[in-house]
Amino acid sequence: MYTLKSTIKRGALLSAAGALFVAALLPGAAAFADALNPLTDRSLLLTSSAPGFMDSDGAGNSESNPNAYNGGEYYALPGSGPNGKKSGETFTFKVSTDSSAGATRPIKAFSLQYCTTAAGKCQAPGDNTGDARTVPGPADRESNATAHALKRSDLELMYPTGSVPGTDFQVFVNGVDKSAGWTLTTKNVEDNSFAPSGSNLGHLTGKDNYMTLSRADDTIIPAFNQEVKLVFKASTNRYITNPGSGSFFVKINSWDTDTTTDHIAGGAHNIDGGVTVANVMTDSIHITTKVLETMAFSVGTQNPDTLAVQHGSCDAVNSTTGNRLDLGNTNAENSLETTQAYDQYSYWRLSSNSSGGATVYYSGDTLRNTVGDHIADMPAKAHSQPGTEQFGLALVNAGADTLDNDVTNRPFPTNHVTPNIFPLAIGADYADGAGTISDTTTASNASFKFKETSKAIPEVIAQNNNQVVSCATAKVRYVGNIAADTPAGVYTTKINYLAAPQY
Repeated sequence: MYTLKSTIKRGALLSAAGALFVAALLPGAAAFADALNPLTDRSLLLTSSAPGFMDSDGAGNSESNPNAYNGGEYYALPGSGPNGKKSGETFTFKVSTDSSAGATRPIKAFSLQYCTTAAGKCQAPGDNTGDARTVPGPADRESNATAHALKRSDLELMYPTGSVPGTDFQVFVNGVDKSAGWTLTTKNVEDNSFAPSGSNLGHLTGKDNYMTLSRADDTIIPAFNQEVKLVFKASTNRYITNPGSGSFFVKINSWDTDTTTDHIAGGAHNIDGGVTVANVMTDSIHITTKVLETMAFSVGTQNPDTLAVQHGSCDAVNSTTGNRLDLGNTNAENSLETTQAYDQYSYWRLSSNSSGGATVYYSGDTLRNTVGDHIADMPAKAHSQPGTEQFGLALVNAGADTLDNDVTNRPFPTNHVTPNIFPLAIGADYADGAGTISDTTTASNASFKFKETSKAIPEVIAQNNNQVVSCATAKVRYVGNIAADTPAGVYTTKINYLAAPQY
């Protein structure tokens, strides 16, 4: 049974009832005062917020499909946005207890327990059917291998004995890599008496939901308020399978011993913790477009590359130039053209009661077809320029939608009169999505950016670190351009948006 010790920051007052509760559980509370110190500025970033049964690329190919390009992992590599089956995670927090040189309590272990609730008894997150208990009846919980085909998934921590520090996971203290010397173990820690409603027992998953990072020496000694970062990397054989739907919570504790039997929440060896971080599963934005077969040939007396005007990289001589989005000319099978830019829009909205604000990232690949051809991304902020391969995105003011008459199709409730991204601040490279996209000579031309490396390293698009986010609405504008020599085919991608609140 897990006891929540405190979720308040150092210096805040306990209520009278809370004080009695702690005293009842901890008769020697004065001796273990450090156990009341919470970890602060807590944040959990997932490499993928997709449900655990999702691992397909934009064309629907999955890792299990031997005929898919590059084994099916070209778009949905482990640790990339669309792959919820093989996700990675990063925990970031600051310590309250001073363990610096000369202190008596160096950190020898961290524990992370995944549950469906933020406090109390623990049931591992997941939506497979059945129950892992052998009492009162035989265990009949679905395996993920069975459930994934039915679009269900339980959380699983796939870091077996022998996971390598620095390769499979990393530990940073105050920005310094301290990965060497740690051992990672996982196990199932659920409460057999978990009953979320009345006398009805909750259905336990039986899957691993508890990770322990431990070491025997005394070398991890962060000072008060220094940051610790725990990074769990995703690869083909080392990964975290996300639960199928809904939110989940991770309870974090630090310990002054590597003896796991002494890891008792609120006990003598508990340093900081008794606190949680939260996250939630979402689906991808699925974008499809097409490049039609074309041929162009021109002759003339003037080279446009010598003219002091903007132009595409292959202009003709003597010429001037639900979650699924179709990007392109609707009168030509949603295809892209060399002389015309096309755009589409999606939205995301974020609410969080995290007093430290939140950061929003995107993760995904550029547009690709199934034989490996791709439309170039925009790793540096740039204007839309038809005739040049580009796939980019930027944000525009969602409040502008209140000026049109299309109330029925708005993706947000009509009672939000002027929805916008406040209090999040848009990253400078993604703040100029409004404006023209096909007139390359106009000063108000919109600017876009997109990094295909975001499929492995999520890219920050907006953030706020100072206050709760009550209802931030973002309108994302996507632009697509092709060159005359862009290979023909159907191009797709999936873009995931990841939110990491800081508690």
